[in-house]
Amino acid sequence: MADSTTIPRMLTTDDRFSTLRAALDSTGLDSLLATGGPFTLFAPPNGAFASASAGAAEDVLTGDRDRLRALLSRHVVGGRVAVGGRPGPRSVVPMSGDTLSLRPAPDGVRIDGIPILDANIQAGNGRIHVVDAVLRAPGSDAP
Repeated sequence: MADSTTIPRMLTTDDRFSTLRAALDSTGLDSLLATGGPFTLFAPPNGAFASASAGAAEDVLTGDRDRLRALLSRHVVGGRVAVGGRPGPRSVVPMSGDTLSLRPAPDGVRIDGIPILDANIQAGNGRIHVVDAVLRAPGSDAP
């Protein structure tokens, strides 16, 4: 049953996402995710930002906003993307315009090789999937 709250509102109820909330807010993507949607958000928790190769979460948030928005755009997909229940690999296209690969794995489902820790969290305007790391641009070592 879908919750009547938006994706950003749901993120505020979970302390695991304080860094993501701040990043979305600083780039204006929180406003987009507060609209009707539907959207799917691949949501890295605080630890994913802290362990990103660029260093601490503060480095991610104090950097170039355009670069941060581009990075976060890889985490937002228009429409409701369900995880599981559908065999085989498939592709999704996030706001960034590149392609992400959803693939089954022995330990669950992965997006571009990154484990999805918690899938199909329903919001009133979409879905949230908790991912184990920040989704980097193809060929990039930095977030």
